This record gives sequence, C-alpha cells and structure tokens, in this order.
Amino acid sequence: MRFTSYIRHWFSGLLLLIVLNLSLFCVRAQTNVSNGSYIAETSFIGWFTNGPGIYTQHRSLLRYTNPILARLPVIETATNLDAINKPKFRLVQTNGIVISNDTFQGFLPGTLNHLVWTNFIAHTNSRETRIWSLRWHPGSWPTNPPALMWNTNNLMWRMKGLTALSPCWTGEGSSGQIPVTALTRRHGYARGHGMGAEGISTNSNGSRVWFLTTNNTLVEARIVSSIVRAYLTRKADYTIFLFAKDLPDSIQPMCVAEATNVFAKYPSIPYAPHPMFLTEQTGHVSAEVPEWKVNTWKGGDSGSPNMLPMPGELVFYSGRSTSGPDKGMQEDMDELCRRQKLDARKYQLQWFDLSEYPSLKPN
Repeated sequence: MRFTSYIRHWFSGLLLLIVLNLSLFCVRAQTNVSNGSYIAETSFIGWFTNGPGIYTQHRSLLRYTNPILARLPVIETATNLDAINKPKFRLVQTNGIVISNDTFQGFLPGTLNHLVWTNFIAHTNSRETRIWSLRWHPGSWPTNPPALMWNTNNLMWRMKGLTALSPCWTGEGSSGQIPVTALTRRHGYARGHGMGAEGISTNSNGSRVWFLTTNNTLVEARIVSSIVRAYLTRKADYTIFLFAKDLPDSIQPMCVAEATNVFAKYPSIPYAPHPMFLTEQTGHVSAEVPEWKVNTWKGGDSGSPNMLPMPGELVFYSGRSTSGPDKGMQEDMDELCRRQKLDARKYQLQWFDLSEYPSLKPN
C-alpha cells in the first residue's frame, strides 16, 4: 500500500517536473551565435487596450552568457574606468537586450471595429473579389448597351447599396475608369479632377450611365447637368451628375457618412484587421485584408467608392483620392435640382447613423 502510494507520488512528481521543464523550455532557449551564446527569456507582462483593440504584451530578454570582453585580443586589457569611458569597451556594460512584443487579440465588444470585423468573418468564407461575372462592351457600344451580369459570390452581394455601383458609362476612359456611384435617385458621384472647369458644367450632358438590378436588368440614366469641384472655389474634389429622371426602386442609392466621423468611430490600429470595401476599374472589390486585397491605386481608379462594410449595407464615405460627402456636396446637389426646377427636398443624401458607437482614439 505504502509502496503503491510512493510510486504514485513519485510518478506525479516526475510528471510535474516534466511539465515545468517543458514550460521552461518554451520561454528559455539557448542559441549559439557567431559572437558567443545567449539565453532568450520571455515573460508575460499583461493585457492592455489601445483604442478599440485588446492586446497582450510579452517581454523578451536576450541575455548573453559569454562576456564579450573575453573575445578581445589577449594584449588588450580593460579596467572599470575603461569600460565606462572608452567606446570600444562600452558594449561590455550591456549583457542583454530587452524587447517588448504587443500582440493583437481582438476588439472591444460594442465598438464599430468589433461589429465590422465579426460580421466580415461571418460572411466571407469562399467569397470572391470579382464584382461582375460579365462586363462586356459589344463592338457597337455605346450605340448598343453593354452586356452585364452580377457575380453572386462577390463580397458585396445582397448588401444594400450594391446596385448604386455603375459598371460603366459613356464618359469612362478605359473600361471601369472614372466610375459613377448613385448617392440619390437623381445624383451620381464621380471624381472632380480631370473633369473640366470648376462649377456648373455641360461637358457630360447627354452621357449615358448604366446601372444593374440584382436580377441583371439594365437601367440607363442620362446626364442633364453636372457640377465639378476640383479644389478651386472650395476644398473638394468630386463631380455630381444630375440624371434626367429618377432611378427606379430596383436601384438603391448608397447611404453616406463623413470620412472624419467614420475614422473617429472606426480607427485603424496596429497589427489589427481593418476591413474596408474599395472598388477598382477592373471590376474587383478590395476588402483590405489578406486573401481579399487587390490594387486599388491605379491610374483611373480615382473616384472609385470607398465604403464602410456595415452588416448588410454599404456606406459611402469618400472616393479614391477624392472628397467624401459633406454639407457642401448637398448644397451642390440642391443647386442642380433648382436649375432643373426639381424639389431638392426629395433628393437628399441619406446619412448613416454611427452615433451609437464610441470614438476611441488609439495611441
């Protein structure tokens, strides 16, 4: 009985010793290097937050086990005073290097970062960046309309505001360049630079813009007026087009938010994912995270919509290298409506409410 108890305690002690040694091995390692050897010791410091992010911090100590001074030529000697005053011996005073490592663990619940990220990972398995499965201009284009079809496996499929993305229009350069995004049933957004003189413009009058319903029905809009902003009369870069008639209910204009408000509520923080949906001229959308990231900064991508991917909805906050929605943009829309004797109150930007999310500024 005592022998059995002794064996049990001996085995338990041996197991504990093995576990302790394995734990020690995980945080201590000795590696031979050209200048000697050192011991790497890692210790857990604790948890901390930075803006909406949750992190752990570890400290790593690289402690030298062989005195560097011992490798100096035999004829060299050094006193304590030498070690303090002479640069060639000064390294002897340091027998280790301390490094702190911060590791991102997640987002604080209740923050916009947490909402966007958890929604993103819940809905993106096997999804693709390609927006349209077919976007083709026949030889008779633009006399005849383009051939268009949605890719129903794209990252944005079935999100509100998707149909606000125009696949093409007659004012584009190469296919997909200078894209148009519907922000009201009468107004389209594009870049301002390179679109002609600042102010009310007739340059694009008569141009046709095509949109696509979710059942792949083409909708054509004709431009009757526009206003260009290119940082001359006000600090903004965009063109607002006015369409000849309202877009049908099957085309949903995109809700908007001011860029400054978006980044106050949804800041980018170190080592953490920060999904945003950015379209580009070749017909893809970048989510700005690995596996779903494409080049969105090519010549001709200017004005492509930058969107906050909310659950089930796309929120427009700016164009690529161009200005986002603000009070001045709405005033320009109202002016275009008045010139066409339209009731501007029917064509207001729809502002997405982000007020419930905290503004947590990172360090």
